Amino acid sequence: MNMKTTGPAPLLRIALCVLILGVGIGGFLVLKKMKKPPTEKKVVEHPLPVQVVSVQPVDFPVSVRGYGDVVSRTAVTLSAEVSGRITFKRDLLLAGRVVEKGEVLFEIDKKDFQIDLTTADALLKILTRDHEIARAELKRMSGLYRKSKVGSLSAVEKAESAVNSISNQLEQIRQSRERAKLKLSRCVIRAPFTGRVSSVEVDQGEYVNPGRKMITLVDDASLEVVVSLDSRDAASWIKWSGTKEKTEPNWFARPEPVPCTVVWSENAEVQGRGQLDRVVRFDSRTRMLAVAIALDRSESSSFPLVEGMFCRVTIPGRILEQVFVVPREAVSFTSTVYVVADGRLHTRKVEVVREEEDMAVIDDGLVSGDVVITTRLENPLENSLVRIVEQDVK
Repeated sequence: MNMKTTGPAPLLRIALCVLILGVGIGGFLVLKKMKKPPTEKKVVEHPLPVQVVSVQPVDFPVSVRGYGDVVSRTAVTLSAEVSGRITFKRDLLLAGRVVEKGEVLFEIDKKDFQIDLTTADALLKILTRDHEIARAELKRMSGLYRKSKVGSLSAVEKAESAVNSISNQLEQIRQSRERAKLKLSRCVIRAPFTGRVSSVEVDQGEYVNPGRKMITLVDDASLEVVVSLDSRDAASWIKWSGTKEKTEPNWFARPEPVPCTVVWSENAEVQGRGQLDRVVRFDSRTRMLAVAIALDRSESSSFPLVEGMFCRVTIPGRILEQVFVVPREAVSFTSTVYVVADGRLHTRKVEVVREEEDMAVIDDGLVSGDVVITTRLENPLENSLVRIVEQDVK
């Protein structure tokens, strides 16, 4: 027999749930009132420390630089002009020695040529006497034939032919005599100028023939440096005679003789001055232009520039007017610079017209008074706050 249970159990459970929910809500509200809001933390922007330069427009003299060897402008190789054995050679005639103008360097055996001259002199005396006798005989026979009809026309003509024959022999002997004198003079080899011996090809006792190289002399008082330049660089910046600034130069024009600086690549203290002299050649394969710098030897130095030195040459070129000069590291590879305005960084697109050593020359993109950042920055944020730690003026 089942009995049905009745009572307040369901209502009690509902009341308990409501009570628990109310206690939870009340506790939440109490805890919410007890919670303090977090203190606001002010965001501080850290400035980038940078070095800057304040730029002003200037006139910038362009310099074209290149390298080349010092060579002598006068180098002469003396060769034998007659055949014979070398009977004399100057003492200590060695490479590097300096010989004076007119000094005897070699002598070639002259006996054969002296005999030829003596023989020619003797024959000249004999023929001169014969010529006088023949002329006198012609005069006598011609006079007798014209005045007294003594003799014959044939005899007169024969006497005249004899005079002409001797005259011809006389001329040949005179030429032989002059040739012998010339060969005698060529037996003595003298220094044509005061110079340094570059090489000696023969020695005393050797037999030489005409054309045999004997000695090479160079004139250290006349030196130059042949410098190879990029042809586009030279065309754009070197001053050419007969052309105006910023115009296309005539490649066949002569460069203006501007003063140049020449520095030995091994030691910067060894240097000299020169003058741009001429265009030597243009290499179509490498697009290089070779120019010659004539060295000024008037400047005294304890260790002067000499032939064979490899030197760096600086050639002053055209002047760029009203441009801005900044350190090269201030310009990115995309031709932009960072400038400071109102204490913040801004990117500026510029046009670099020339780079020289550690400088970049800008002709567009900057204005007078711009503050350019020279510190190398890696992808800085635009409008970043900056702090100037060092400032220079260009």
